[in-house]
Amino acid sequence: MSSSNKSTSLSVSDIPCFNGRNFQGWVEKMIGVFMMAKVYNVVNGTTTKPVDTEVPVAPTKPAEIAATADSTVALRSQAMWQQYNIHMNKYHHLVSDYHR
Repeated sequence: MSSSNKSTSLSVSDIPCFNGRNFQGWVEKMIGVFMMAKVYNVVNGTTTKPVDTEVPVAPTKPAEIAATADSTVALRSQAMWQQYNIHMNKYHHLVSDYHR
């Protein structure tokens, strides 16, 4: 059994040009082109650009706590920064999704 390596790249010359005839056949070919280019969901309206109000907002840093020998204050500060880092990771993920 031999396997063939098919290229999944698409050149402009591969895109069918509508010549005024056989619209249905042309549409079917274009759907294949859009699927191959991974933009079909954008073309058919399933995926849309996020509205400006959906831009992710970075979380604010926790307030600084003065250094002290009190272990509960230190633990509280550590917990606040851990929570902040969790929110920052989520923010970076949301920003990545937004730009995609």
